[in-house]
Amino acid sequence: MKLKDGLILRNVAGQMVIVPTGKRVQEVTNIVYISSSAAYLWDYMKDHEFEKEDLVRLILEEYEGVTEEKAAADIEQFLKVLAKNHILDDGSAGGRTFVHATKETMEKIRRFDFGK
Repeated sequence: MKLKDGLILRNVAGQMVIVPTGKRVQEVTNIVYISSSAAYLWDYMKDHEFEKEDLVRLILEEYEGVTEEKAAADIEQFLKVLAKNHILDDGSAGGRTFVHATKETMEKIRRFDFGK
């Protein structure tokens, strides 16, 4: 999986905030604050494809006294927040999909009788 494009991390008044840019502004409508440890992961995630296990490994290497179970549970929650807010690209089609169709194609779709 990877992070979607058009997202940047900014420090706003002492809080780390994920900020959508360009077309992502329409998709990511919530303000998403993350912790300093999540920001550490973000720095890796923005440039790499990753799996949950990669992120667990990074946390275990960076922070002393964190168990693998605790790191895995916290990262699972972090990934859920990212997915819920349309920040995580897991390869599946989700959220809004926009399709450009000609006027002629739209007329054909409108005339199509579903169920007959």
